[in-house]
Amino acid sequence: MTEAEVQFKEFIKQLRLRLKEKNRRFEEHCGPYSKWLWNPDEATLTFRRPGQSDLQVDVTLVGTIVEESWEWSWANPNIPERLQGDIHLLRDYGQAQGIPQLTEPFLSCRAETGAEMTALAAEVLGALGSWHFPAGESYCYLVYRSIREVALSLDAYSQQSGNHPCSDHLDAMALPLPLPGI
Repeated sequence: MTEAEVQFKEFIKQLRLRLKEKNRRFEEHCGPYSKWLWNPDEATLTFRRPGQSDLQVDVTLVGTIVEESWEWSWANPNIPERLQGDIHLLRDYGQAQGIPQLTEPFLSCRAETGAEMTALAAEVLGALGSWHFPAGESYCYLVYRSIREVALSLDAYSQQSGNHPCSDHLDAMALPLPLPGI
């Protein structure tokens, strides 16, 4: 392993710790929730909290993993701009800093690649937290851009259908899956 690779690995380790703390603070603020709801049409993730208002999170889709391949959302022509948000800034940062992992559309994956790239995105974009979830045979990785309390009807989400960038159809009643190790 080169000195640059060792430094990059340590850099990623620190970013994952920072993101883990942001996620811990979010969960502490959020409190218990009964469900999470993904709305790709609005680029939001909503956490249903029993007896409280919901928390709605505007998100940026960082990337997806299919089999053993990571793809940045900026490189995927099937990801609408509203879901990409300002993810192009991450690619620009990679170009300016000479970090090829941020400028290559695809990366071969290890178990922690999604968490590592999400931590990088969270740092560069100033994200408030992160989330990931299974979508068919892939996984989608998101970062939180803004968080607000809202009173939403579950009916608005339970009637989602059609083709979404991360899967054919996502179940609005899915159980939460926090990022492992983040």
